[in-house]
Amino acid sequence: MKKFYIEEFISVKELVKILEINEIEFIKLNFLKGIIIKKNEILKFETVKNLCKILFNYEIIKKNIIKNINSNLKNFFYISIIGNVNSGKTTLMDFIFKNNISLNEIGKITQTVNILETYFYEKKIFFFDLPGHKLFSNVIETYVNFSNIIFLIVSIDNEKDNVYENILNIIKQKNSNLIICINKIDKNLNKNFFFEHYKVCKISSHNGYGVKNLIKESINYFLSLKNINFIEDNFDGLIVNSFYENNNFITTIFLLKGDFKTKNYFFFKNDEIFINNIFINKVEKNYCIAPCIITIKNIYFPIDFFFSTKKKNIFKIKEIYREKYHNLINYYIKSDNHTISISIINFYNNLKTNNKINIKVVLGSFTEKDLKYCENFNCRILLINNKINNIIKKKILNKNIFFKEFILLNDLIDYFIIEYNLNKNELITGELLVKEIFPCGKNKKIAGCIVTYGYLNIENSIKIYKELKLIFQGKINTLKIKNNSVEIVKEKDECGLNIKNFNDIEIGLKIISIIYV
Repeated sequence: MKKFYIEEFISVKELVKILEINEIEFIKLNFLKGIIIKKNEILKFETVKNLCKILFNYEIIKKNIIKNINSNLKNFFYISIIGNVNSGKTTLMDFIFKNNISLNEIGKITQTVNILETYFYEKKIFFFDLPGHKLFSNVIETYVNFSNIIFLIVSIDNEKDNVYENILNIIKQKNSNLIICINKIDKNLNKNFFFEHYKVCKISSHNGYGVKNLIKESINYFLSLKNINFIEDNFDGLIVNSFYENNNFITTIFLLKGDFKTKNYFFFKNDEIFINNIFINKVEKNYCIAPCIITIKNIYFPIDFFFSTKKKNIFKIKEIYREKYHNLINYYIKSDNHTISISIINFYNNLKTNNKINIKVVLGSFTEKDLKYCENFNCRILLINNKINNIIKKKILNKNIFFKEFILLNDLIDYFIIEYNLNKNELITGELLVKEIFPCGKNKKIAGCIVTYGYLNIENSIKIYKELKLIFQGKINTLKIKNNSVEIVKEKDECGLNIKNFNDIEIGLKIISIIYV
């Protein structure tokens, strides 16, 4: 029995070449069996397998695309370019690809992932230009995981002692293949850094000094590696970035494994998205084979990194549980930048101390539908690198809804940290017990308390517990001893508290005084 190897999808024209049969003859043979096939049709593997068994008694075997890629793996590889802010990562990419991406970056800071491909000495190289700020650590770690080689860009302007600790820690944890690139060497040719156990190249992303040699070295280094990291089996591709261009919302996708045909789905951990059209180099296609950079228009994907092209229960979903207290502040954050969005979620999920805010992060421009959501759920609105219609903006202001716009991710994160003392340690300074309740006009109440431990300053934050359950967190309006306003009360003092935005005073409540350090 003859054996033929084909991929998951194959055209009729390709199939008849493999079978060495006339195309019209093949269509006639199928017609006589009651099967109608068109000349330009794309056939699935199972269909071809059954047809060839019936018509010719041939055995059709599916090519394992993953193995095929692995067997030719040294024909292409992935390089991630990482480094601190302003180390010259994007400028290096601009020199290699003759672009001017760095000139268009706001504040000359990379806040998204750029992916570019080229051929060099018959090797196809995919470059990932990654953000440098530590807020993007999760993004950096993701690309380091599957990259074959890492270029760590070290600016000659910096001193080694205070350079790149966060990035080097990630690389050491992942045991990655690293080349240190001492950049901006045109400024100081005689300055040297010593990095033990790592290959070092001197370059200038400004004038191109050493860049060609760097890529040559990376190819030789790659070919010398005995163990080549490849993609795990639990995903087939990832979302690289997203942005608006000519009123279209563009998402860049990198297909890492297998192949993909349009009119099928991308499967994320909680969603499945139907893909109608894909573009490769701005040309519409209906099929692609990995590794491949594709773009998709006007689909708002989930804020996840990875997807599969086949439905399978492969993702381990890590849910971050936060008990929702009734006085938590809800923030609705919208951005057109996938890298920024996923970094905001990572920041929120990794907060050590937070029982003050909830966030919802969404991709795309801010619309009337978003405004209605914010009204219904009493959300404050934060936009970062986002488009908003002036009419909608006026409606937000007229409705007195909290609204802020940001350009840089670190400004938004700083806002949260400063406003809510996030990621600071709580220090308990005292405890009070509610012994009596006094009326205070307009249905307000005064909590008559005794300080059972430590002290309470009027500037301190407080937490209120009922039978060990936290029911409120906030601030004090007034603090009095015998109708006299005071700044501080100490152990065994009896005092009266009027609490901001809380009036459900009950005898027996415990009040904890807190400062953040």
